[in-house]
Amino acid sequence: MNLTVLPIAFSVLAIVVIVSGVVRFIQKERGQTLFKLIATICICGVISYTALFPNNIRFISRQLGFGEDLNTFIFFGFVAVAVVLFYLLTTVEKLEKQLTEIIRKNALKDL
Repeated sequence: MNLTVLPIAFSVLAIVVIVSGVVRFIQKERGQTLFKLIATICICGVISYTALFPNNIRFISRQLGFGEDLNTFIFFGFVAVAVVLFYLLTTVEKLEKQLTEIIRKNALKDL
């Protein structure tokens, strides 16, 4: 296995993100849900695995009939989808919070 600086840096970054997510979840920080924690662990785990073991990913892509150049596009596409997923999840949580506040104000106004 030929490890360079970049795969190690990706793996360390993934571990830092996972640990910070677990700490935020344990501290019950606002906006940190179990779904976000599981999604963070899965996404960062796949990124770390792909960075550390690229030969396994190349083998799978060759078995499916894709070229090795496609791996880079798949990897960056996966990261882009993960970023969009977290952005949408955060937006939905903000909207839920605003809706809850509006409903509470209207309920108290009727009393």
